[in-house]
Amino acid sequence: MNVEETKAQLQAFGEKYGHDIGYMVQLLEDSPRAFEAFAAAQTMGRVYEKLPTEAAYVARVTAMKTDDCGPCLNLGLKMGAEAGVDRVLLANAVKAPEKLPAILKDVHDHTVASLLNQGDDADRMERIRDEYGIEAFAELAVIITGCRIYPTLKRAMGMAAYCEVANFDF
Repeated sequence: MNVEETKAQLQAFGEKYGHDIGYMVQLLEDSPRAFEAFAAAQTMGRVYEKLPTEAAYVARVTAMKTDDCGPCLNLGLKMGAEAGVDRVLLANAVKAPEKLPAILKDVHDHTVASLLNQGDDADRMERIRDEYGIEAFAELAVIITGCRIYPTLKRAMGMAAYCEVANFDF
């Protein structure tokens, strides 16, 4: 891996989205090998082929909100809008999940329950699998898991000292 090239790519990403990528640059500088392991796991939050884009982004922003990561939440909102997800739907996933369509409310609630270890709701999981299919349900599980990597890494590196509220100007 070319450290300087990777750093330039990270900085370009940060500038494009107005997102602080300092913790990733720090990891890269501290240990390129550790960064490579982190980079390999980054695709987890973006694995959706069978799961519809709106469901993937409801899960992503719900995960970021649940893990109390404002900067990551804001990034997810921007990226969701960029991917064509309706802005009102994204805002509702954060501020008013009860206004989501029933299946997306199930995705939201499943994400929260998974992250907070609130137990399985077999009926809810069955509705999601019935709506999207078993492969999409597996993708959803990987997205939920993969979104945790960012706030967890920030905290583990001692670089999560600030919080930022959700910005709905995306």
